[in-house]
Amino acid sequence: MNRRVLGRTGIEVGEVGIGTWELSGDVWGPKDDDVSLAALRAGLDAGADLIDTAADYGNGHVEELIGRLLDDGIARDRVVIATKVRPECMVWAPKPELSIADFFHPAWIRRECEASLRRLRTDYVDVLFLHTWSRSWGHEDAWFETMVALRDEGKIRAIGISVADEGAADANAPIAQGRVDVIQAVYSVFQQEPEFSLFPLAAKFATAVLARSVFSSGALVQQWTPGMEFPPGDWRATWPNDVKQHWIEEQIRMAAAVDEVVADSGLSRPEFCLAYALGDDRVSAVLPGSADPDHVRANAAAGGRLPPELRARVNELWRARSVHGTYNGSG
Repeated sequence: MNRRVLGRTGIEVGEVGIGTWELSGDVWGPKDDDVSLAALRAGLDAGADLIDTAADYGNGHVEELIGRLLDDGIARDRVVIATKVRPECMVWAPKPELSIADFFHPAWIRRECEASLRRLRTDYVDVLFLHTWSRSWGHEDAWFETMVALRDEGKIRAIGISVADEGAADANAPIAQGRVDVIQAVYSVFQQEPEFSLFPLAAKFATAVLARSVFSSGALVQQWTPGMEFPPGDWRATWPNDVKQHWIEEQIRMAAAVDEVVADSGLSRPEFCLAYALGDDRVSAVLPGSADPDHVRANAAAGGRLPPELRARVNELWRARSVHGTYNGSG
């Protein structure tokens, strides 16, 4: 696997990491922890040494699984661990009128960081993200001062912000202020907007970008059909259908629009999606998620870039809005 550096941090990672939300055992339906651990090991063995998790994944359960992995003999310096501070008010994609004090006040950030360290069974995390952000918080200082203190204490190596699905540019102010080392954002064949609203500024300030949701919650790589039902406990069975009716049908239509280009590439759908995201050098790593060891192993083996003519065809689909962002059609 090719390796890339996380911006100015100097932290080197495999360009395909491991997203772990699906291992949570709650909103993706029940999961077998032994299989989940096998998936993590499969990724590490294939060179996917960046593991991205969050305190909110299974209410800390995924962090505990990673802690078990370390206890079971995986050397700490073999793994790059990123985790996220959940908002205290448990609201994501905050409206601009909401105060950061309700989400990430200093004592909360510190308490959540230290709780994550206990669950992960480690003295430090490589990247600590705030799990959401508002474009109206650019003038705030207390969150940053707390993160710097945690870094000075050796509890974190780098400061990150994970922006909302439809908010690729929301953290541009902290980027320009030099306050954030790593940004995590949705970037995929469907959601190409970060190429214009996030990547240029991130590159200017050597801020790393991690691309999540490269498979658009499965729609780009699974055979979805109209009227399909997801298993009990799977978040896709309710939200975002509660936000936008006919979301599944729209995802199916967009996947069909991409399929002709995929067929001409000779790649599988997952390989195609990963090649698209990795084809932009401003992306430090992609974070495909799966609880299946075979899928994780296959993702780690993918790589390369799309030929320019195929990438241009994908770009044209987005410019024509034949494909678009995740849930509400923006981007």
